[in-house]
Amino acid sequence: MGKQVYVEIPVRAPLERLWELTQDPQNHPRWDLRFTAIIPAPGTAPQEFRYEFRLPLHTIHGTGTSLGTRGQGKATSVLKFTTRDVLSPIGPGAGYWRYVPGPDGIRFITGYHFSPGWGPLGR
Repeated sequence: MGKQVYVEIPVRAPLERLWELTQDPQNHPRWDLRFTAIIPAPGTAPQEFRYEFRLPLHTIHGTGTSLGTRGQGKATSVLKFTTRDVLSPIGPGAGYWRYVPGPDGIRFITGYHFSPGWGPLGR
């Protein structure tokens, strides 16, 4: 049984700047509280990464793969992620970000599908 999340929000910023801020693994934990660190694997395409979420007495570890494309004034980024950590609130899943330019900036669209963690409690 999976869960789906869809969010769309206008962002008043140039596409290049929004892409830079959202695709940089160093910046990502600043605005996405599900991660404490995202560590890219050097030289992989699609980009492989591992992530951490530090709790007071435990650090959740996971892995993922992402791929981004830009062209014709639009951009899309897709990713898959997983963890074997039973304490993770989010299990395996996949998602995307779409950057659609408009007259007042960028429509930033995201969708995710994931399995909840924590076994029966998470469902």
